[in-house]
Amino acid sequence: MVLIGLMYPAAEASQKRETQVLELIAERRPMAAVNINGTPTTALIDTGATIALIDHDFMSESDLQSRATQQTLILGIGGQRYYPTATLSKLDVGRESWTDLKVAVNSMNRFPVTQSVLPISLFDEDVVDFDFVNDRVLIYDGRPKRSRSGRRSTVKYTTEQRLIFIDVKINGVKGKALIDTGADVSFANPEFAALSRAALSIEDTQRMRGSDLSNQIASVYTFRKFDFGNNRVEKFKFPVLRTELFDHLGFGDGPMMVIGMDILQNMRLQVDRERQRLTFIVPRSQKRRQRVRPIDHGIAGFDRF
Repeated sequence: MVLIGLMYPAAEASQKRETQVLELIAERRPMAAVNINGTPTTALIDTGATIALIDHDFMSESDLQSRATQQTLILGIGGQRYYPTATLSKLDVGRESWTDLKVAVNSMNRFPVTQSVLPISLFDEDVVDFDFVNDRVLIYDGRPKRSRSGRRSTVKYTTEQRLIFIDVKINGVKGKALIDTGADVSFANPEFAALSRAALSIEDTQRMRGSDLSNQIASVYTFRKFDFGNNRVEKFKFPVLRTELFDHLGFGDGPMMVIGMDILQNMRLQVDRERQRLTFIVPRSQKRRQRVRPIDHGIAGFDRF
């Protein structure tokens, strides 16, 4: 899921402080405890969002009365929809607070998302440090923190509509990848699969879809190797599907993919927004050449939209 806001943020956060640590309440998932209008709940910290998405139930009557004609585009695997924006009275995340914050309003009967979503652009600090291995997110100024417990690689990133993209290779073919902590599963577009000469896995595709392979949006392909930064994943399988997402972002039919939590959860991801760099820290206990196991559990999240 990708959330693209028209103008954000509309409110200023409190002054910058020392390192803030958000403990994750779901194992190796970027779900943190927050307060929305005084109500304790959880929210997804999402690199694939540029505006907060708040559930209708947490909005006060005055918040809902502030709904504007301006809308926010939400891109999903199956298409795109627009959602109204409103002004949220108060949001608390860790030590930080926001008031009169512009958000997109989500209604459960319109879009089956079960959590609120917060973009990393909400925070003023230089670095958003997703330490998935230790189930925490660190937010701080300066340079990314060093770690002696893992193998480190750093790459430059670019932005399109404030979303983060890096250069990657699949089977030696160059392409672009969106870094999305809100995506459960990584996937590539058909152009990337074709150019890299990936092989369709009929057995895994049938297991994912059921017996009928017609009129389905995704297939499972086998890839020899996937390179990003100094990391390589070998002999892996993941979905290939066509989506309006990359067209909307201006990439057309170029080789594109999304790197989701099935890959990111195994490492530490440091987003250095001041220098536009991503640092991946892979635990030394993991083999240099990892394997992504065949997908036999369906595609989590793909049926949400």
